[in-house]
Amino acid sequence: YSGSIRNNKVIMLKIAITGKIGTGKTTVSEIIKSLGYEVFESDKETRKILEKSKIIEKINLEFGNKVQDLINLENQIDRNKLGEFVFKNKFELRRLENIIHPEIWKNKKNFIKINKKKQILFFDIPLLFEKNIFMNYDYIIYTKVDFNTRKKRVLKRKGMTLSKFEQICSNQYELSQIQKKCISLEIDTKLNVNQIEEKLRDFIGLII
Repeated sequence: YSGSIRNNKVIMLKIAITGKIGTGKTTVSEIIKSLGYEVFESDKETRKILEKSKIIEKINLEFGNKVQDLINLENQIDRNKLGEFVFKNKFELRRLENIIHPEIWKNKKNFIKINKKKQILFFDIPLLFEKNIFMNYDYIIYTKVDFNTRKKRVLKRKGMTLSKFEQICSNQYELSQIQKKCISLEIDTKLNVNQIEEKLRDFIGLII
């Protein structure tokens, strides 16, 4: 990337953080935030979106007759039940994405607008390659770790089951050679936090 200032205008660098489930994207995002940078976290945004009454209404209309007790006593979506259902059926997953994704893009646009004076912004996007949006970013940080570590980490999550984990894995495919070439930094999150931080500092130092 040649220079961050062009015609006196700051050019914002957009950096994606991606990787399969359980590979430590959240850990990397937390370290980046601790270094003073802003991170758009797709999973957190999704959780916020699922609490909006208009979204609850839309999801209930779409899935209420397919998922028993989808809306809990607090009038919120039971995310575990919804997840169990959609991850077993790609068609239903697309239907859910069609409700949620426009809201995520809206929030993402807003995030960029709020931080428009920043030289560098990070975006934690789990399905960056699967959704074929990797070309929208200047750099890509890819998190990885061995399968058993991933499985152990994910099964500790509240409401996670082995079958749900396996379904999520089946929606995350192996990268093509072209996609692999687009990765700017690969981080094995079996490293300790200090080592990961050092790698991130070195990387950021090289690009800005």
